[in-house]
Amino acid sequence: MKVGVIGLGRMGNAIAYRLVNGGHEVVGFDNDARARTQAKEAGVAIARDLKDLASRVSIFWVMVPAGPITDAVINQLLDLMKDGDIIVDGGNSFYKDSVIHAEKISAKRCFFLDCGTSGGVRGREDGFCLMVGGNKDVYDQIEPLLEAISVPGGYAHVGPTGAGHYVKMVHNGIEYGLMQAYAEGFHLLKDGTYEYENIDLHQIAAIWNKNAVIRSFLLELTTEIFAQDQLLEAISGEVAESGMGKWTVEEAHAHDVPVRVIEESLKVRAWSRETGGNFATKIVAMMRKKFGGHSVKKSE
Repeated sequence: MKVGVIGLGRMGNAIAYRLVNGGHEVVGFDNDARARTQAKEAGVAIARDLKDLASRVSIFWVMVPAGPITDAVINQLLDLMKDGDIIVDGGNSFYKDSVIHAEKISAKRCFFLDCGTSGGVRGREDGFCLMVGGNKDVYDQIEPLLEAISVPGGYAHVGPTGAGHYVKMVHNGIEYGLMQAYAEGFHLLKDGTYEYENIDLHQIAAIWNKNAVIRSFLLELTTEIFAQDQLLEAISGEVAESGMGKWTVEEAHAHDVPVRVIEESLKVRAWSRETGGNFATKIVAMMRKKFGGHSVKKSE
């Protein structure tokens, strides 16, 4: 299949790379010259602009930051698309925004799918997890693309328009809670009962991840972190966030669903940015760097 990828940063480049390796023809566009060069090296044909891209493809995979940038890209495409064209928003858009996008695109006799994407920087080689919302017939039409991008068995149609980004929103909320729980546990191992002050955090993380009930990908990343540094003195404990944790809590409040663990993890991140955080939030910051390539501040 032939597909256009808009946004060739870390995630967009990885999506394009997997599509090319899956035997698909990919045309890409990004305003950044370095991103264009890297994508070209991966086998992506580069469009001069969105108009050029729209003249060459009928499926558009959008991988740009959520909010105004996604809005701007979709609004530009609305003036360029042909009847029956398809837009897939693979970014972290708010699900209600995706519903609005779908309505606008439908009015142009075109189609929209919202695709929650998880996998971080390792998704490039290992494959991504894809949660897709929208018209099922359109989903079926682009399934070969989903299969190329995802880890085997790692994609699904999860519901109508907005459902893909809704599921991804909750996924990120869960991620906040899991990361905070791991981080607090290791903080207690490090600074708890003085009689056990020499516990090897890397060793504990490694054996827990062999077949313990709490084994996970996040724990695997934590094992890698502690293999390099168990004190984390050189980094700040400030933890940024994408906004999806906040959306998860707001949605839960709107429907009277308790999410106390997720809510508390969100508060801890806000506290970390006010105070510089602690050992636990340093671990969370390093996890984010490991799975998503997010920046970490140095300690002052």
